[in-house]
Amino acid sequence: MPDAARGNLATLSSLGAQEAIVCGEGVPLPMRIRFDDLPRGRRPRNEGADFAKAWQTDSADADFRDEGVRRWRQQSRKRLAI
Repeated sequence: MPDAARGNLATLSSLGAQEAIVCGEGVPLPMRIRFDDLPRGRRPRNEGADFAKAWQTDSADADFRDEGVRRWRQQSRKRLAI
């Protein structure tokens, strides 16, 4: 994503289902789009994961998750310091 459009990254958490931000050579300005509904027979057969619930439960993967978050934050701080 071009530096001038980095503000769009803040909107990622507000995107709904079937929405995306499109940018690149084929798009003059980054834009928010919504994909059309798929016919019922071509849709995924699940309801999706409940990520909020999965992240709140204690599990054997908690250490792995915490380490990933720690590294992500450390990487973000390094970029801000540059």
